Amino acid sequence: MSIVSGYKKFKKYILTSSGFQLVSHWTKANTLEFDDGKTAQAKLGAIDGISSSRESNSDKIAASTALVSELNSDLASLNDAGAIQGMDAREDGIYITYIPVVGADAVTKKLGNSPIVIPVLKMSGQGNNGGSIQISIDGQNTLSIGTLAYQDNPVRILKNNTVIASYTSSANNIKLNIAGATSIGIEASGWADPGYTGVTFYNIVIA
Repeated sequence: MSIVSGYKKFKKYILTSSGFQLVSHWTKANTLEFDDGKTAQAKLGAIDGISSSRESNSDKIAASTALVSELNSDLASLNDAGAIQGMDAREDGIYITYIPVVGADAVTKKLGNSPIVIPVLKMSGQGNNGGSIQISIDGQNTLSIGTLAYQDNPVRILKNNTVIASYTSSANNIKLNIAGATSIGIEASGWADPGYTGVTFYNIVIA
């Protein structure tokens, strides 16, 4: 048997599990070299075990696949299975960007401000008195009105007592930017006819 053929036969043998067990008796982690030139010590020497514990804070313990799967499930729940796209810290607060249940476009909303919902609002007035309503808000940015049923008299929307929109006819799906407002006012002019019943708003949402 030549030296070359003997080496090949020995190399083939040590690649088997029984052969490796034999060779490993005199092979150390800092001498066992991988194909990329790094030793087992360099690759794995810092790991001192595997754990599924959430309480472990050792930088020498690797997380088990069971723990990784558990944490991944928690993260999926936290961001609503991917619906939450991101969070942004701005000077006036924290904003979250998410994809709503209905619709494909992402929406950005300030955290900590619950929407104000008024299902139906009726602005009635007689004898040129008109009707008005003042709503205090805290950080909401958008005023949405599903339907404005106009009846003969101008309707005005005010932000901090300043008119930002006026309507002289019925309208649907109104959306107004009210960022920075502390109050929103809605006014409808009165009418001398005693039969006047005013203007009706459906689905007012301040969010």
